[in-house]
Amino acid sequence: MEMEANESSENINEQIKALNARLSEQQFQLEESKAALEEEQNQRQFYQLISDFTFGWEIWIDPGGKLKYCSPSCFDLTGFTANQVISSGIGELLVYGPDRDKFEGFIDKALDQLIINKSLEFRVLTRHKQLIWCSVNMRGVYNKTGRYLGIRASIHDITRLKKAMGHIHEMSTEKEMEQRAKMRFKTELDVKERELISFLLELSKKNELIAMTTSHLKKMESDAPKKHLQKITDLLKVLERASGNPVDWDMVVMQLEKLHPGFLDRLLLKHPNLTPKEKKLCAYIKLELSSKEIAGLQNVTPQSVEIARVRLRKKIRIPQKTRLSKYIELV
Repeated sequence: MEMEANESSENINEQIKALNARLSEQQFQLEESKAALEEEQNQRQFYQLISDFTFGWEIWIDPGGKLKYCSPSCFDLTGFTANQVISSGIGELLVYGPDRDKFEGFIDKALDQLIINKSLEFRVLTRHKQLIWCSVNMRGVYNKTGRYLGIRASIHDITRLKKAMGHIHEMSTEKEMEQRAKMRFKTELDVKERELISFLLELSKKNELIAMTTSHLKKMESDAPKKHLQKITDLLKVLERASGNPVDWDMVVMQLEKLHPGFLDRLLLKHPNLTPKEKKLCAYIKLELSSKEIAGLQNVTPQSVEIARVRLRKKIRIPQKTRLSKYIELV
């Protein structure tokens, strides 16, 4: 019995020694990990202390491709803060679409330490939608023991240099094409506006001529001989039918929307109590038609249009010194 007790005691002592050895090993590993973590944090703080105050844009990418640090100078170059860049990523947030695959491939090779030429030129689309040329230079980051910590990159704006060397022909061409497209679009709108106004003016003149002719015929009707009376009556009926054709308002609205998108919506949003006649008056004023021309379209006298304009001013409460046409122009 005594012999068995001794053996059991020895086994327990062996297990305690083994546990103590494992505990010591784990404590050593824990201390080693803490030291490595502290060293990395110290390196990061030192790196950040230096990079935060550089004029250039500095970044640090860990071996897994995660952006660990971005210097505040990125805001001066791109309009985005360091936190915005870190949360969204450089490629997705900033790199111009056609250059994105090239940029991301360059980063991947740099992380794998497979690149020979450690610099790349690429384009960045800033927060204000400006396209600028940048140059990025890469180098590996290591701690004191030689452990690989990722890559450090310095990014610089080289737009002026590229312009000086005549290497931005593509950008100039794109900008020129964009300006030409805008000019072509504006020209098309101007042509459509002239066509619409010409059509409305012709219609106004026709209605004015019909009204004047009708007035003369009615004066002649009372003094005309019986043999001519029937002809005058027939002419008056024809003129009445001709003047009865209203302006195609849907067509005017459609063309007005092309020329001044959203005008009627903005007008009714500011003044929802406008009547259909007042809305039409505003549309004609927007097209810069005179009271006489508007009168011809509506088969009324120019005086009636002037009265309608005065009532409209009062209704929408335009300041006394502001012209109605100027107010509507700015809607």
